Order: sequence, then C-alpha cells, then structure tokens
Amino acid sequence: MSISHAIIHHLSRSADAPARLALRPEELAAEGRSEALLDRLKGAFLERISREHGSFANEAQECSPLEQALESFLADAASFPPLSATLMEWLQRAVDEGGIEIDAHCLFFTEKGPDRHLFYLFVARQQESLAISEALTPTPSYTIDTGHSLFGIKVDLIEWKERGNYAYLSLLPPRGNPALADAFGRLTGFGNGLDKAAVTREFLEGVETFCKRLPDESVSDFRHQVVDYCMGREEQDAPVDLQALAGNLDGIDAEQFVQALSGHAPDGRPALMMDRRSLRRYVKFAGRERDLAVSFSSHQLNQRVHYDPERDTLSIHGLPKVLREQLRRHLTGND
Repeated sequence: MSISHAIIHHLSRSADAPARLALRPEELAAEGRSEALLDRLKGAFLERISREHGSFANEAQECSPLEQALESFLADAASFPPLSATLMEWLQRAVDEGGIEIDAHCLFFTEKGPDRHLFYLFVARQQESLAISEALTPTPSYTIDTGHSLFGIKVDLIEWKERGNYAYLSLLPPRGNPALADAFGRLTGFGNGLDKAAVTREFLEGVETFCKRLPDESVSDFRHQVVDYCMGREEQDAPVDLQALAGNLDGIDAEQFVQALSGHAPDGRPALMMDRRSLRRYVKFAGRERDLAVSFSSHQLNQRVHYDPERDTLSIHGLPKVLREQLRRHLTGND
C-alpha cells in the first residue's frame, strides 16, 4: 500500500494558558520521509498488545467528530486538510474545557492499496536528545517518542463502509491521563469494544476439538501452524479469515476445518480478531515469581512434563542439557 494523504498539526496547552493550535495548510508529500514516518508509527502501534478493537458507538444520537469527518471525506464533500483541521479544532476545545495539559503533534495519514483503505490518526510527543553539530559541539536534537506516550486510532475504511464484518476500529488509548483518554474517546467515537481474549479462547477450543480428528503425531505441528498464522495476522492488526487459515494448514481437509471452527466463531463471523496473549499461552505455559521462572511448550504436558494438581507439583523427565550440567556442577562443587 502507498500513502494517499498525509498532514501534521500541533496542539499545546499549559496549565495557565488556553490551548494553542498550529495547523499546516497543505498536505505533506506522500513519499520519502512521510513513508518512513508512517512506517515507524505503525510499527510502534502494532507492537502494543494494549490495542483495542471495536466500532463506532451506535448508542449515541449523534455521530462522533471522526465519524462525521470521514463520512464527508469519503463522499468527496471535504478534502484532507479541512478534515484534519476540523478534528484538531474539536480537540482544542475539548482540551480547554477539560483543563488538559498537552504538547503533541497530531499526524494524519491515509493508506490505500488494491483491497485496503486505511485512515490513521497518531498523537505523539517529541523527546529531546543530544547530537553533535558540524562545529563538533553538543546540540539539542528532537525525535518523535514512539514509546508509551504514543496513542492513536486506525480505521479500516473498507471494512467499515463495505463489509463491516468485524471490528474495524483499532485504538491505542492515552495512558495515565483519564481526562485526555475521555476527550480522545469522544473525538473518535470508539465503542462496542471486542473481547478479543474471549473470542480467541472460543476459537482455540474449536482448534482443540478438531485436533481429536488428527493423528497424535501431527497434533503439535498443527497447533503451531494455527498459532503462527494467527500471530502473523495479529501483528498486522488484521482479522483471521477461517477460509484463508484453512488454506495455509498442511495435512487437513480445509472444508471440514472451516465447518468445525465456524461453530466457535461469535455470531458466525468469518473473520476474527485475535488476542496475542491467548495465542502465546496456547502453545506455551509460563509463570514467574520472584525466585522462580518456569516455561515449556504445551505439547510437552503429559509427555516430558507432568502436573499433579493435588500436590501442585511439576515433574520433568529429561532436563535441558545446559540446566542438567549446571545442576551437576553445583552438586559436585565443581564450578
């Protein structure tokens, strides 16, 4: 996909002054540094497990500012700079009304490909660092902070307007500032949040049921194929389509797989948003306390690893070589 529109604005407000808004009048060139910037922001956005998925809230009588602006934009009733300016002016009023302190750049992008059309709004602060100038002296340098201060929203415009078969909004909410989170929520209209963990658990129950049809020696590989595919889709912030998943699995009847899993998809949806933590737990058990950490692949349970729930003990047969050698050296006193 390539950038079709890009623009940046700045909003600041200190405790003792009204909000100040700096609007860029024209769009950025949709290539070069704009592409590099979007790639960096998207990378940080997709890395965050705290992303939420949902749709525009339909309980309210009025559409959110973002929904209204995108409706006008898609109907060619508004160009991109006025769209972004309208949203910035709304946010400026919300910041003033809520007494919210902020100093951030708002970065608007749209990205378009043959079968995808995406809108992004990222809110990012700049952080100061030091560089060496041409005169070989320390000089201030500024870079975009893509850490915990970054927040934003992605709208899958095709899923919203044409298919609408899954949560088409992806939200990374502001952290540590409830007033700002409330203002951003009202701006974007994010609602109807999807319980991805519950969806993923239900999906994995279906996978386990299907595993009973397979030979014992192929079950572990089958599970890992499923998880690898689903993790890849989650990392792209994209849903898992059961038909596409079935086509990427070796050694199974794709039609039987889709039929079996369809009963484990909420409301019969063919596309499912996955929860990264639940996928990881499915193929690996792990736990950590202050002085103890244990992890092992799930297929080792009842193979090399046995759990006794009455005694709350794990028995491991066949320790990893490095651990075994460490234990032997400790017992013999040979460091």
